[in-house]
Amino acid sequence: MSNDDTKRTPGTPEPSAVATFWAVVSASALHGIGSVVTGMPLAPDVARRLLLADRSRELSDILNEARNHLDSLVQLDEVEPLIASISTYVPCSSWTQVLLRDHIVVGLCADFLDEVEPHLGKEFTPPSGTYGPWLGRGTGTRVRWDEELRAQLQAESDDQSADSVFARKLVGEMLSVVQRLAAVHADLTSALTGTSGGELDDLAAINEVLAAVLSKHDERVAGLGLEP
Repeated sequence: MSNDDTKRTPGTPEPSAVATFWAVVSASALHGIGSVVTGMPLAPDVARRLLLADRSRELSDILNEARNHLDSLVQLDEVEPLIASISTYVPCSSWTQVLLRDHIVVGLCADFLDEVEPHLGKEFTPPSGTYGPWLGRGTGTRVRWDEELRAQLQAESDDQSADSVFARKLVGEMLSVVQRLAAVHADLTSALTGTSGGELDDLAAINEVLAAVLSKHDERVAGLGLEP
């Protein structure tokens, strides 16, 4: 047993778990900004480009907060390529998909945090004490973003097959990344799920969390008129 282990208060998460958590948040915000920026040419007018700028500012605020929790870029270097692979394998090809991507990502992150938040201590919590501002719940930008998405989907209601396929591919890639992160970073998985029975128990618990998250996602996507 290491000296760090003997000094750690019961219930206190591993420092490596905390560092990995903030590295994942940082990488997610970083590539969220990238996805918004690459969506600029697909925005049909100045008003929509300003909407992207507002969303980019929100993501920049998240990145600035999250990176302050990192001692170095080593942790970020470990997880960033996995996070980056999502946009690489599932790029947006239309304005609707730019909107849909952020809507899906925010929804999945919100549901995931709702599931694991009871297990998370202050080490994983933003200064405000809640993840709500990060997710844009109730903010003007989030409301305008989702209203624009619904308007676009309504205008394309005759054929939404491409958007349904895009949503399925995006969720599939995100799920694959989360599962790989959970397998590699067992200490973080244990902290997120509140389990301590070993790697198999941790993975079983995180899979239960993901099943609950995906169930809510399917309902949300169906509510948009898309096929889950």
